[in-house]
Amino acid sequence: MSRRSMIFVAIVILGIACLFALAIVFPRYITPEDSRDLTDSSNEVAESVEKPRISVESTHLVGRSKGKKRWEFNTDRVLITDDDDWVGLEGIRDGVFYDKDGAWMYFSAERARVNVKTDSLSLENVVFQSASGDRLSADTLTWDEKYGKVVLVGNVCIHQGQDAVFTCAEAEYTPGDNILETIGETTLEIELQDD
Repeated sequence: MSRRSMIFVAIVILGIACLFALAIVFPRYITPEDSRDLTDSSNEVAESVEKPRISVESTHLVGRSKGKKRWEFNTDRVLITDDDDWVGLEGIRDGVFYDKDGAWMYFSAERARVNVKTDSLSLENVVFQSASGDRLSADTLTWDEKYGKVVLVGNVCIHQGQDAVFTCAEAEYTPGDNILETIGETTLEIELQDD
């Protein structure tokens, strides 16, 4: 896989991981108050109760496809509310994406929010690092399928090996076209090798 498309693939896989957590690992449940109302009388209308809030601490999530591990990460907290379509993750660390040869990208983020209806994704203080050492970091990273671009805002920094560092205030990445468009002041530092 080309280095240019690894950002988009990583974002899509992280979004799928969050959707998996919502749909499989944390199914909705009936609160004890709701179950008591159901046993009191089938003819009575249950009073409205506050929607349940699910919070899970210290979670390890693993995604598999065709029996092979494709990704995994640890998170300090997963938060799901019934009143909206967002899943929140805090303290994402030790993230790994796998390909046929083993680990090919590592990731971490302070927080993530995924909208399960629209496949929108927002990450704070995110870092992606390839197995070869290339690295991308930003204060925020968002993806909205309708917009069709990955938006990186605040302290955007791309390290390619030891020889090139690219920084800017804001950038947009267009998957498929593999175009990174910078907004604002942009700096490219290249270490030239003496022959």
